[in-house]
Amino acid sequence: MAICVVQQYFSINKILFRAVALWPYHRTKLVEVHLSFFLVILISFIAAQLATFLTTECTSHMAIKIFSLVLYFTLYLIKYLSFRVNAHTIRCLLEKFQYTCDELTDEGEIAIIKEYGHEAKRFTIIISLYGMFNIITTCLLPVFPRILRTFTSTNVSEEHFMIHIPTEYFINQEKYYYYIVLHMDASVFIGSIVLPATGTLLFGCMKYMCGLFRIASYRIDQTMKTPMFQIAGLSKDYVIYKTIVHAIDIHRKAIEFCNMIKSNFVGMFFIVIVISVTSLSLNLYELHQAMMFGSATEEYLVYAKGTFVTLLYIFIGNYIGQELSDHHNHMFISIYSVQWYVTPLHIQKIILFLLQRGTKNFYFVFGGILVMSIENATTLVGASISYFTVLHSMQQTDVTK
Repeated sequence: MAICVVQQYFSINKILFRAVALWPYHRTKLVEVHLSFFLVILISFIAAQLATFLTTECTSHMAIKIFSLVLYFTLYLIKYLSFRVNAHTIRCLLEKFQYTCDELTDEGEIAIIKEYGHEAKRFTIIISLYGMFNIITTCLLPVFPRILRTFTSTNVSEEHFMIHIPTEYFINQEKYYYYIVLHMDASVFIGSIVLPATGTLLFGCMKYMCGLFRIASYRIDQTMKTPMFQIAGLSKDYVIYKTIVHAIDIHRKAIEFCNMIKSNFVGMFFIVIVISVTSLSLNLYELHQAMMFGSATEEYLVYAKGTFVTLLYIFIGNYIGQELSDHHNHMFISIYSVQWYVTPLHIQKIILFLLQRGTKNFYFVFGGILVMSIENATTLVGASISYFTVLHSMQQTDVTK
């Protein structure tokens, strides 16, 4: 049964990417204008937040408050730009995935790749639903008082529901309130699509690579079980040799795909990790301040959302990296588990070579620094908590003075 990778497993990503003009196919001039317009919205909203420093006294608390949200929207921008620059890489990956799937003929191997494809699609649906929920709540919160007054007799203050994102437009913000809210909502809309779209696409690609590693293990497991050597006068040694070669070939392809992502996205991942750790520290601090001083509910929600999304992003990214490493290493466990001792000497030499390769664990490493693993996730969160503790201590020292 033929597998159409994009239509069956990346169809939701395709819709999300088209919504923000990032889909790597059919790059018309209209699509480029669409992308440029969204970039202007994101950059201008970040600039409006930074402009607050020009009209407000620059205290340490104000700087933390502004940068906690600026970094959050900068994360959107970095992801957006990176995937535009690497559109050709994404296209090549999807085409290579399709070509590899077309080569699969064994029903067991096709079932494996379908299993991992469905897992990736379910994850995409869940994250996309959260993104849509985020868009709806953010857009409705500022106009909630008017909606409440329209359908009920309740008198609710509009200011109480104002989203607490410090911005400076150098205009009368009360007069142009809804234009400012529209600008903010547009930025949140773009970011809430960009982050799930890009994140789930990378997750899906890495799930696909896990599937390829699983197929390599499956082929090794089938090495001593296949009765094909009885067909057409083929020798058992020849069939074992060909099966091992096919396992090595698909393992090599999975490694090649990993290297494609690492080489093209190394800069983005490094910047994203730095921003995520810093943003998490600042959002934890602001969330603590909001809880301690009984700030407005919507301000508490803004920082709670920022903290939750950053934590989720760190753990999911490192989780899939850990899973990739585990699947890679499982192939060598499969090699060790087969009845290699009953094979001829020249087959045993090939297996010994593979076992020697398996003595060195595989990790998804960016730039020789960032290792994607559960251990790394806890290290990053621990670093963020440490920075938060330092910020809190410094603030307490300033208060006592």
